[in-house]
Order: sequence, then C-alpha cells, then structure tokens
Amino acid sequence: MIQRIQTLYLILASVFYFCYWFFGLNWYYSGFEILQENFNNDFVINSTLLELILNVTSNIPLVILIICIISIFSYKSRPKQILICKVSLYLSLFMSIYTLFYFYFTLEGLAAIMPSKVLEILMYAAILNPFICSYLIFLAIKSIRNDDELVQSLNRIR
Repeated sequence: MIQRIQTLYLILASVFYFCYWFFGLNWYYSGFEILQENFNNDFVINSTLLELILNVTSNIPLVILIICIISIFSYKSRPKQILICKVSLYLSLFMSIYTLFYFYFTLEGLAAIMPSKVLEILMYAAILNPFICSYLIFLAIKSIRNDDELVQSLNRIR
C-alpha cells in the first residue's frame, strides 16, 4: 500500500537522488573536465570513451529516481516491487562506488574552484548521498519483505 514506511524510504531516496542530479550536474561536468585532464596526462584514453562514461553516469541518478517512483506505484505486487527495488539498489551501489572513484580523482580540483565554503560542504555531502540512498532503498526492500511475510502468514492461518 502507498501509506507504508517503504514508500517514505523510496520517496526520500528519490528526492535525494533528484537533488544529487539537479544541483550537482554542472559541478559534475566541471569535475569531469578535471578528470579528463588527469587521465590524458597519465593514461592514453580515448576522449569519446570518457564522453560516453560522462553521458551514462550523469543520468544514472535520474534512472534510479524513476525506478524508485515506479516501485512506489507497483505496491499491489510485492515480489515485483522487491525486484524493482533490487535493481534500484544495485544501481545505487554502483553509483556509490563510482562516486568514490570520481571524487578520489577530482576532489582537489573541485575544492579549488568552489566559490564558497557552503558549496564545498555540500560537495562533501554529495559524496555521502549515494550511500544514504542505498541504505534507504535497502530499508525499503526489508520493509516490503516484512509486509510480504505478514501477508503470507495471514494466508496460512485461513
């Protein structure tokens, strides 16, 4: 049902990923330029490959957001909802690992171009955002499973 706690978890994860995507996209492109400079100096990597990675990874938070919203509205079929949430969790875990690698290579350059200390603090919060969202999606899956077990136990009594 829509008024369950897993809906709150999924809505929070969706809102966090929307903020991560909407407010961080310009800074992501700036950091990606720093990343291109670092990789072009150290390694020989095709620039089209880096642009492909940029296009794919810049839209993953938006994809996770859409998957979470689809999962909210598929509440009538709990196994399907769990499957959709698992896909969202796997993408979110990928985003967490990618964020660590991304900020490992670009943190100094991004901190240098930040215009204020508040934006720098928000950048550090952006590092934690995929981890928080992954945990929220995990809690949603756990809550959906608990609801499913409760319904299954009620069906056994009848």
